[in-house]
Amino acid sequence: MAVSTAVLAGCGSKPADGHTDAAPNTTAVATTASPTDTPSASPAATTSPTASPSATGSPSPTASKSAKPTPTPTPSSAKPGAARPSGGTGGANSAGTAEKAPAPAVAAPAPTAKPGPVAPPPPPAPATPHVPPLQSGCQPSKPQPDEPKEAVAAALAAAAEKPRTLSLSNGGTDKLPPLPVNLVKAIAWQESGWQSGILACDGGIGTMQVMPNTISWMNNKFGTASDPKTLPGNVQLGTQLLDWLVAYFGDSSFGGKYDLSPDPATGKTPLLDLVIAAYNAGAGNVHYNTVTDPATGETEGSLVIPNPSYVANVKALMSGQPWNKAG
Repeated sequence: MAVSTAVLAGCGSKPADGHTDAAPNTTAVATTASPTDTPSASPAATTSPTASPSATGSPSPTASKSAKPTPTPTPSSAKPGAARPSGGTGGANSAGTAEKAPAPAVAAPAPTAKPGPVAPPPPPAPATPHVPPLQSGCQPSKPQPDEPKEAVAAALAAAAEKPRTLSLSNGGTDKLPPLPVNLVKAIAWQESGWQSGILACDGGIGTMQVMPNTISWMNNKFGTASDPKTLPGNVQLGTQLLDWLVAYFGDSSFGGKYDLSPDPATGKTPLLDLVIAAYNAGAGNVHYNTVTDPATGETEGSLVIPNPSYVANVKALMSGQPWNKAG
């Protein structure tokens, strides 16, 4: 999917902030995807509305101390998220003395604003939730033929590996590092199954399901003139949205740090989880708060994610890489 301003899409409609059109008041629909899905099949095995707290049968956003999305059935070969390192258990040694207790895990960092210019919040976006076309009950159209999967793979890799400079509203700039290639490929697989010619019922365009209101927003922020109806332009807009989300959450909650890799002590990936969730649900619906343990006084990061299954699916796809197995 794409986000609020240019998000990717399906027969439903992508929230503005998260899915390429990340909008503060947008809702998202979470879907599950199996890393073994093929391009011709829906990247998600099941579809479950999770973005809207008020939606019937849809889980409401909840804060999780562990910052892990709600577990969803995924193939054993693909595990979303890194495992928490196991520590030794306390006990008595042969001499009868107590063994040294394992060192406590490092708590997730508390949100701290980046000093100086930061990525501004997303503009308002349509409140209609976005549903990737392959997980929607609405039949998407194909206004143009799909590009070969090899061409899509090359375009996704090239766009992911491109460092970008984001233009800030105060006239400053923010330099962003390259994105993980598997993150970009997994988002595109979840959103469209790498179908470059697909058009969702809600207006989501192409491989990255870029939403119409995201186009001018991303082109303005990054000083580009990308056309979402072309493969290079579509992938460029989708990766620009991911870059903007990294900057937005990295600046506002992690002191300007943009590291998406797992924390070595806890195995958690709070920034990555926020970025994935917001691409689908909109940045305004995804939050990073702090929780203080009243017993110890320690402060830990807490994620509020409305679409945990979407996050789990994308991370499973990053691990399973079904595009390498598809014909």
